[in-house]
Amino acid sequence: MRKPKKNNEIFGKVLKNRPKPYFQEIISQDHIMAPSVLKEESCSYIGCDDVDRERYFSKKFHNLEIESIWNKVWQFACREEDIPLSGDYYVYDIVDQSILIVRTGDGKIKAYYNSCLHRGTQLKPSNTCGFSEVLKCPFHGWSWSLDGKLENIPCDWDFPHVDKRDFMLPEVKCDIWGGFIFINLDENSESLKDFLSVLPDHFKDWDMSKRRKAAHVAKIVPCNWKFAIEAFLEGYHVSETHPQALPYTGDINCQYDHWGPNISRMMSGLGTPSPTLKNKKIADADVIESMQDLVSYLGGDTDKKNINNNIKPREFLSNSMKEILTSSTGVNHQKFSTSEIIDAIQYFVFPNFIPWAGYGVPIVYRFRPNGHNPDKSIFEVILLYENNDEKKETDPGINWLDEDDSWTKAEELGGLGALFDQDEAAFRSGQLGLKASNKKGSTFSLYQESRIRHFHKTIDMYLSHKI
Repeated sequence: MRKPKKNNEIFGKVLKNRPKPYFQEIISQDHIMAPSVLKEESCSYIGCDDVDRERYFSKKFHNLEIESIWNKVWQFACREEDIPLSGDYYVYDIVDQSILIVRTGDGKIKAYYNSCLHRGTQLKPSNTCGFSEVLKCPFHGWSWSLDGKLENIPCDWDFPHVDKRDFMLPEVKCDIWGGFIFINLDENSESLKDFLSVLPDHFKDWDMSKRRKAAHVAKIVPCNWKFAIEAFLEGYHVSETHPQALPYTGDINCQYDHWGPNISRMMSGLGTPSPTLKNKKIADADVIESMQDLVSYLGGDTDKKNINNNIKPREFLSNSMKEILTSSTGVNHQKFSTSEIIDAIQYFVFPNFIPWAGYGVPIVYRFRPNGHNPDKSIFEVILLYENNDEKKETDPGINWLDEDDSWTKAEELGGLGALFDQDEAAFRSGQLGLKASNKKGSTFSLYQESRIRHFHKTIDMYLSHKI
């Protein structure tokens, strides 16, 4: 009788059968070599069980997530440049909670529950930002200073039982990494530093605090927040969902890594054809031409008259994008490696924060439940660019698209808008298909969807004391 193979043997065979060239093989041929952090590999076997489909639409599961995830973990709430001056505020909403983040008079950043201590009215409307010298309730006029002290009670003679010293606005834990302001509703949570694990060290050469928002687009999309995230945790869907990207995108040869429960990474080599096109002759000029939309959101274009030169597509595109980025940001990008400039180097921070590393794809994604509707979620796309002191960007605010709008309506996203339309079509059919299925779970591959398996393992970890 044949003995079943050990899990590690099976996973080893999967890795051996990956199509070439691997991401590491691609970057090893670059003229300017990638930094050591991009040469690391950290992926292991993490199971083969199906994931229960009901966690994508069950209200019971949704309630468990609120209690054990959204009320317990660190979440990216806003950027420092969203509240650059004393008096600036930003409201971050997560399900029933509303958090008011402010820059105080001495320049510190504080986060409060966005609720008046009189009768609970929101001090500032949901999903807004702006300037306010005091935090004043719009219902009866109770007001607090920026540092949370109760300053004024209209008709205070009628509240002899209220001691102003006991009516400080309750604070929410907040901390900062890379210009990103995080909040945590759990007073007893681990530190942000511990939660982020290897992320700060991996990003030490890409100082995100020096970047500035060039765009922030948000939209309610027709699927559960987890399903939306999962589309960005793998490259397996590119061939069917984004076929126009195949001439310049590594997809089934992406590299997948994970560290601890909260961090994972995917790296895709761009400027090289997908292995799925191995039986087709893709000329270097075709690779370069196919990437025109990708660089359009950088505010420039590749120099088409030089396409037929002997330089390889990755180096050609890297040189073109360096010139575009240097011109548009005022920061010299010539010293950076080819991989840092053109490759898709995408990290995931549990539960919903996806920052891209490097310089050429300056994207950040954020995902949130849309209130108590497990069939919809909020998807946000932020573009962050390098800036020098002479070319500081002003905050562009948030462009909220209507649910029926195409992502291409957000012109600031350039050619990315068409890609997001394709993703959203998959969101809709995926959510509907999961509910219609008579299969108990979703089947994920062992490697290409390993980050999704890792994601659900972490969800299970946080929910373990409730299930």
